[in-house]
Amino acid sequence: MKKTKIIFLILFLGFFYPFHSFSEIIKQNKTTDENSNFNVFLDYSGVLDSVVKKEISEGTRFYGNSFNLEVRGKANDKISYRFTKEFVRKNNLLENYDMIDFAYLKYKWNDKLYFLFGKHPLSFGSMEYASEFYEHAYRYPHVYKKNKNNNYVGFSFIYHPIKDHELQFQVVNEMKQQEESMIIQEINYPMGYSVNWNWSLNPNHDNDHDNDHDNKIIKNRWSYSFFQENEKKKYWKLLALGSQFNWKPVTIEADYILSDEDIEQNRNITQVLQSLNHYYYNIPSVKYGTYLVKLKYNFIPKWNLIAKGVYEVGISKKGRNYILGENKLFQKTYTYYGGIEFLPIIKNNDISFFIAYKNHRINYSLDQIKQENKNDHLIVLGLNYRVKMI
Repeated sequence: MKKTKIIFLILFLGFFYPFHSFSEIIKQNKTTDENSNFNVFLDYSGVLDSVVKKEISEGTRFYGNSFNLEVRGKANDKISYRFTKEFVRKNNLLENYDMIDFAYLKYKWNDKLYFLFGKHPLSFGSMEYASEFYEHAYRYPHVYKKNKNNNYVGFSFIYHPIKDHELQFQVVNEMKQQEESMIIQEINYPMGYSVNWNWSLNPNHDNDHDNDHDNKIIKNRWSYSFFQENEKKKYWKLLALGSQFNWKPVTIEADYILSDEDIEQNRNITQVLQSLNHYYYNIPSVKYGTYLVKLKYNFIPKWNLIAKGVYEVGISKKGRNYILGENKLFQKTYTYYGGIEFLPIIKNNDISFFIAYKNHRINYSLDQIKQENKNDHLIVLGLNYRVKMI
C-alpha cells in the first residue's frame, strides 16, 4: 500500500509540476539487479573542459554536464510507469541547461499492443535521438532545432506486428509559451503527430533472444513527424532516418534528418538577422538537412575509440525571409568529434570515463553575416555513472 502511494505521488508531481522543455532524452539502460516493480536511479555526468572560440581560449573548468533522477517499474502485470527529472547542458559551448521533465504510464493490452499516456519522449527516429546517457559528449545538440520552451503531453500506440519490428503512432499536445513580440499566438495548444518504425535484424535467429538487443547486426529508427505551430497554416515537419550496423568490434551509425520549418525552431538565424537590424521581428522559414556518421571501434575489451562527423546545410524558404532570399543556401555547418572511452564494467554501461575533442564550424553564405561565422574547439575529460538507489 505504501509503495502504491509513492507511485501516485511521483506521477502527480510529474504531471502537475510546471512544464519545462526537453530537447533530448536518455535511453533506458539495463541494470543487472533491476527490480521490475520499483527502481530509483541517479545518473550524473561531470566533465573538465577547455574551450577555444575564435582562437581565444576561455580557460579550463569543471562542471556537471547533466544530472538525472529516474523512477520506473511496474504497478502490475499490465501497467508500468516511468518518471524522470533531468538537468542537461544544452550545448557543450554554452553555460545554460534544459530540464527534461516527463512522467507516463505504459499499458499492455496484449503481447503486441501497448499504450503510453502522459508526458513522454517524442517518437523521433535516428540513432542520434536514441543515443544512451553515457554518450552525451558525442551528441550533436542542434540536430532537432527545438525551441527551448516546448513541452509535449499526449498518448502513443505501440504495435509489434512481427518479431523485431515496432510501429508507433503518437499524438501530442504542444504546450508553448508565448513568444515575446514575435508571434501572434493564434493557436494556443497546437497538436503534433508522429509515425515511427523501429526494426532490427539478427543473422543468427537460432540464438536470438528478445532481450539480447545489442547483438542485432542492423537496427533502424525511421520516423516522420508533423507539428502545428502557434500560427495558422504554419507547420514543422521532420523526417528522421537512422541505421546502425554492428559488426563487432566495429559499430557504424548513419543518420539523415530533414527539418522543414515554417517558423524557425531554434531561432539561431533569427538572432543573427536581428543583430543586423534591431527592428527585425520576423522569424524566417527554413529547411535544415543534417547528415551524421559515427564510428565506434572496440579495439580492446572495455576500451572504445569513437569518431563522428556531422554536415548540415540551411536553406531559406519563401515567406518572411526577404533578407535571406528565397530558396537560398545561407549556412553550412561542420562538426567533428574524436575520443576514447573506458567502460570498467563490460556487462553494462553504468560507469564510463572518456576524453573527447570537438570542432564546431558554422559558415554563413551571406556577406552581411559572415562575421558571425564560428570555429569553436572543445576538449573534454569526463565521467558518467548511474547509481541504483532503490
